[in-house]
Amino acid sequence: MDILFDAAWGRFSYRVAGLAVREGRLLVQRAQGDPCLSVPGGHVAFGETGAQTLRREFREELGLEIEVGPLAAVGEVFFRWNGPCQQIGLYYTVNFPGEPWEGLRYSLDSPEKVGFLWVPVEKIQRGEAEFCLPKLAERLGKPGVAHFVDNQLK
Repeated sequence: MDILFDAAWGRFSYRVAGLAVREGRLLVQRAQGDPCLSVPGGHVAFGETGAQTLRREFREELGLEIEVGPLAAVGEVFFRWNGPCQQIGLYYTVNFPGEPWEGLRYSLDSPEKVGFLWVPVEKIQRGEAEFCLPKLAERLGKPGVAHFVDNQLK
């Protein structure tokens, strides 16, 4: 059971995501109907660690076996998702064999809903790509564990 629940005041979400950077490009995902790019991952199921969740999500969605690296960032994110949502996000570096692909690759478990592509990090950091978490984009490639707050409800 995912650690995701609705309450009278809104929704709470505990999510982990993988930061895969290759050749100056970041692996991102875009959900159908959402103009924003985000980083691949998913909701943590009760009893799972963040690393276990990431391995499961990358296997289910892309058929990739990944190596989960160190924690890179912790985010407190507030946004609209059928009403107000507060999300705690853990962002880990990830690595996997093979080279980045060109173009869009669709999710194996929901091909009509989610696509994955590689976008230049510089393009994201300059605001030339619609990235959902600009505060996270600022931290890409910097050492240490970052903490950011991104309140899109204001």
